[in-house]
Amino acid sequence: MEADAQRDGMKVSGRSRVMSMADDRGGAAGCGSVASCNASVRSTIVAAVATVVIAGSLLAACASTTTASLPPQPAAESIRDVRRNVAITRDALVGALRNADYVLIGEVHDNPAHHRIQRELLAELTGGKRIALAMEQFDRENQSSIDQALATKATTPDALADAGRFNRNGWNWAFYRPLVEIAIERRLPIVALNLSRDRTREIARRGLDAIGAQAVATMGLDGQWSDEQQAIQAREIEDGHCGQLAASAVPRMIDVQRARDATMADALVTRAEGGAIAFAGNGHVRTDVGVPVYLARREPRRRIVSVGLLEIDPPAEGASVHSTRPPFDYVWSTVAPARPDPCAGLVMPQRK
Repeated sequence: MEADAQRDGMKVSGRSRVMSMADDRGGAAGCGSVASCNASVRSTIVAAVATVVIAGSLLAACASTTTASLPPQPAAESIRDVRRNVAITRDALVGALRNADYVLIGEVHDNPAHHRIQRELLAELTGGKRIALAMEQFDRENQSSIDQALATKATTPDALADAGRFNRNGWNWAFYRPLVEIAIERRLPIVALNLSRDRTREIARRGLDAIGAQAVATMGLDGQWSDEQQAIQAREIEDGHCGQLAASAVPRMIDVQRARDATMADALVTRAEGGAIAFAGNGHVRTDVGVPVYLARREPRRRIVSVGLLEIDPPAEGASVHSTRPPFDYVWSTVAPARPDPCAGLVMPQRK
């Protein structure tokens, strides 16, 4: 599996660690670690070794993706209202999300449980409500082709993926096909969120100047950005490259990450005026440095809700897996699939 699409999610030993994956588009991809939790991030360059393929089970579940009620929540999973610091039920979460204009749901890209949750929430939240499905897995440059495919009565999820140039080598299509199927069945708009590889590489070379001053201003990239936010992104990027990234490369990679988050926000503002449920890596839906930062600048009167889908290990005796405050409005914790340490044996070339 290619490095450019596998990011945001590897479990590392000892605790829940939501990871930023390095992106060969030239920047750090969406990371989901929490600095206050001392969470580590690891690189997507070796994510292929951890790919979990559950195509059969996901595709078999497609027939039930549009049911009106959610199945029972697995006992090993928990949901937390971060602001109130209390555990809540799945029904309570759904109720809160129904009242939002923009719902941003994260993921660890190779975790099957996270894709099950996404599928269930999309089915529940779009029952009787026509909001857009927004996806990191499609590049904005392909939006018109996606629109044309949706306008075709006989379109299928696979045909739409082809039209939108979905990268099946980089993303596990079986994880995302059920979302596209729901959108087609319910005639939902599909919004492409991501920057292309060429665009991110250009930003990596030239910084935000590659976007142009007008776009920087329009997308809110010229707004307040604190030293703390810069430090958070730097830490995520460095950890996401297994601590092997040259320090001189970090600032431009932060530019790439910020540009991607601002671009995703811009796509929601310009293409999903009626509201949207967006799916992206946990790092992109963080409330402190991710898409919500730029979306709130553009749409200050609209309600934006972020849900982090995190992974947990069994906590140490007497410890609480919810003892810190993650940068999301809600956290849905699941068990992590077994996977090797992606940093084991990794030697990265040093950029000058």
